[in-house]
Amino acid sequence: MRDVEQLLRETLADPRRRLEPEPGMYDSVRERVHDRRQRAVRVASAFTVVVVIAGVATAIGANAGHRRPGQVVAPPSIAPSATPSITPSPSLGQATPLLVPAGSTTSIAVGSSEVFVAGTQPNQLVEVSMADQSVTKLLATPDPVDGVAVDAAAGRVWTWSSTQTTATGASDGTSSTSLHAYATSSLAVEGSLTVPTYAFTAATLAGDLWLATSDGLYVVGPDPNGSMTATKIVNGTVFSVAADAVRHRILYGAAVSTPTTSADSMGSIAVHEIDPSTHALIAVGTPLPIGKESIAVVSDQIWVAGYGSGSTPRLFHLDGASLQPLKTSGFSASSGAELGPGAIVWPGASVLWVRSGGSEALSCVDPQTGTALEQWETVQGPVGSVRGQAYAASDGSLMQLSLTGGCTG
Repeated sequence: MRDVEQLLRETLADPRRRLEPEPGMYDSVRERVHDRRQRAVRVASAFTVVVVIAGVATAIGANAGHRRPGQVVAPPSIAPSATPSITPSPSLGQATPLLVPAGSTTSIAVGSSEVFVAGTQPNQLVEVSMADQSVTKLLATPDPVDGVAVDAAAGRVWTWSSTQTTATGASDGTSSTSLHAYATSSLAVEGSLTVPTYAFTAATLAGDLWLATSDGLYVVGPDPNGSMTATKIVNGTVFSVAADAVRHRILYGAAVSTPTTSADSMGSIAVHEIDPSTHALIAVGTPLPIGKESIAVVSDQIWVAGYGSGSTPRLFHLDGASLQPLKTSGFSASSGAELGPGAIVWPGASVLWVRSGGSEALSCVDPQTGTALEQWETVQGPVGSVRGQAYAASDGSLMQLSLTGGCTG
């Protein structure tokens, strides 16, 4: 423990850092080291219990095999408590900053064999090869890009840039989002348009872009003449949207009123299902006590994360058919303390990515069981992955994430 404290003191005293220790910082270090040692002691104690029980069982079996003829052997007594189960901790992964592209990375989206990276200083959209992490295409963008979405089936990559003007005096503030569509093969411009609202996130399905905004849910795509048009499907604030390719549907989150909603809570949201062709509402899920939600669909597994208050969960696993919450071990079974004030989710090819809203710790999670497979200390996101490779935007850089154990990407 003293070695850890000495290292912290030397780091704070380094004149290149120019850091001042916060009150109670050393005590916090001692407390964390003490907690880690206590956890190690508990694991060792549990292992000892397993060994002792195994030894007793072996002795009983040996005596039973050598009893005299006619001897009555009393049945062994069974302890009332079961052997404790020990869940192994997930391995700690590495996040390696890549030297490309130049500038500051703001958002990413993964294709089948490439990563599309949006950045500023300069404003640009860059295609990076997963094979050797080299830049294969680069395009200057007219605005700083807030988000990127790839439609691999349509061969199209979308970018959006939102601006918001603060209200002054009696006038209301205004928002707008500039959208651009590019061909993935060449980054040639396929179309552009502006919608009069602020965009939060987007998803692609069957050639269309579904946009969650402060003024509703929009679908954007080419009209019969090839021009990009936007149609509002749902009114009101829509904070999240996701495409479910397995069931060919769009899922989005919208606020709902519940009898238990309190003034100091984040409120509640419900996941809505709509038909992407007819735009008809098909189903509405159970209200979830979170706000600022995100939705991720991995195969046929649906996960919803958001921000909440108190000890309410921040992460929910939904049944694909009914959109009702499932009882799942792992993250979704715990209270909000593990994820801080909230959580954010992103879909991978075969895993779920969950980021803590407090510590910014990132976890690679089994989408069926909710079990953490690998963790990283600090990754801001967004995160995207294909099988065998994973990438994230964090601290203005494009990061490549190590994948070990059961985290397949």
